[in-house]
Amino acid sequence: MKKFSLIVLGILIVAQLAVPFSMIKSRENILRNGELYRFKTRPIDPADPFQGRYVRLVFESDYIECSEEEESELTYKQPVYAIMGTDSDGYARFADWNLEQPESGAYLKTHYRRKYTVRHPESKKRIFKGIRIHVPFNRFYMAESKAPRAEVLARDATRNTNCWANVRILNGNAVIEDVFAEGQSLRDLAAQEGK
Repeated sequence: MKKFSLIVLGILIVAQLAVPFSMIKSRENILRNGELYRFKTRPIDPADPFQGRYVRLVFESDYIECSEEEESELTYKQPVYAIMGTDSDGYARFADWNLEQPESGAYLKTHYRRKYTVRHPESKKRIFKGIRIHVPFNRFYMAESKAPRAEVLARDATRNTNCWANVRILNGNAVIEDVFAEGQSLRDLAAQEGK
């Protein structure tokens, strides 16, 4: 009986170590082999009591243009595959969507959130533009002492210039590689500010 308990304990220990190792390995694979996209962003800096300090990112492009007929096929939180593209300035955008996994090209596995509408400046009526999707990479974790300084620097930078996140995408999954403000990494800016 004692031998059986030791075997079960050994299996539990291996399982507990395998899960985080698998998660780390998956993220590193995406960072090494994923296709790089630059997303325009507006940062905010909250704290998570369980996961630490991070810069929360709000992306300018979290929608896909489509017709109302196409949108009417979707239900809240329905899985979709967002096809990646870039705009004329080289920033990432979601070019199209599909209910089936694409066979080639970069895509993000996500889900439908709601209609995307904009207000007409003169008539003030809402005009349908497409669908909003969930962007699963919206937290950039940093050292506890650097995140607040980095957020202030990024917020100041977005008033004068662009702020963006470099995101690697591979097989529908995405990982934030770095966030930039004033053309410099937030990590580098926070380190310089701290000196």
